[in-house]
Amino acid sequence: MEKSTLNETAVLVRFSTRFWSGIKSDKQLRSQLADDVSADSDLLNVQKYLVGKNHSKYFRRIINKVRNEYYYPQTLPWNDNSQDDDGMVVSGWRLCPNSNLDKLIAQMSQAKKEFEKEVNDFLDVYPDKIKQAKVLLGDAFDPLDYPDSDYIREKFRFEFETNMIPTYSSDIRLKMSASARAKIESDVTNRIQSNALSASKAIIDSLVEQVSHIADKVGQYDPKDKQGGFFKDSSFEKLRQAISVLPNFNKDILGDIPSVKDAHQKLVGIMAKIDSVDSLRQDSDESASKREEVSTDLKDAIDPLKGDFLAKLGGLKND
Repeated sequence: MEKSTLNETAVLVRFSTRFWSGIKSDKQLRSQLADDVSADSDLLNVQKYLVGKNHSKYFRRIINKVRNEYYYPQTLPWNDNSQDDDGMVVSGWRLCPNSNLDKLIAQMSQAKKEFEKEVNDFLDVYPDKIKQAKVLLGDAFDPLDYPDSDYIREKFRFEFETNMIPTYSSDIRLKMSASARAKIESDVTNRIQSNALSASKAIIDSLVEQVSHIADKVGQYDPKDKQGGFFKDSSFEKLRQAISVLPNFNKDILGDIPSVKDAHQKLVGIMAKIDSVDSLRQDSDESASKREEVSTDLKDAIDPLKGDFLAKLGGLKND
């Protein structure tokens, strides 16, 4: 894949988030516990949930929903995690096709509004949470554990950034010698090509894995022994989502590969024939025949994409 093509058809995006955990280690309680059980205090850890055990889980669920429903389905891995200005580890940059960008920006903007509303709602009841904790924590309650609302607000963050795919032409270091310039150009080009190949491989591998998983589950399903191959509605929903964004990935990232386009069309046709996922679970000859047909058709649709698909196309290989 040519570097210039990728620069024109995709951008880099990054989602960074954090929240106040409401969890604090208590050294005094740790020492008391060590004395009670005759243990080395260095081997123990006592933590207090300052506003209840569900606070951390609640915000983690909100963030995971954004990642799994909006961010991940429309982007691809580009590089490893990095650090922000505060030295905190944040999510790495991901590759987003231009055709997905407007939709993703709108979704992330709405998600940020909802996140900030949840933060405000929490801060509104924060004083009441402290009063409850005074009762629930008993002698372990310490008012000094509770920072003020302004401090806590700063502990929440929801940021969605976009950036261009880097090119050596804008690198200030190119004022070096011709040999140094050539080395930098080569390194950047190789890195972009390697990342582009990894992203392309991720598209194909993820699709093949999703389809194969559902095909196997549907093919193995026995209404009389549901534990043997049960398949969830959510698995089909995730597959439908992956199928819906595949044309954008194929056009903007893969270079509009005909076999990927063909697989997409076949998968759309297969999913269209499924009236409801529950109809595949029924204990009848008609349902059994439909399960077999769906399983076989799904496997046939992705069969050309299996194996070292990208290498077969262009002699590519992973380094």
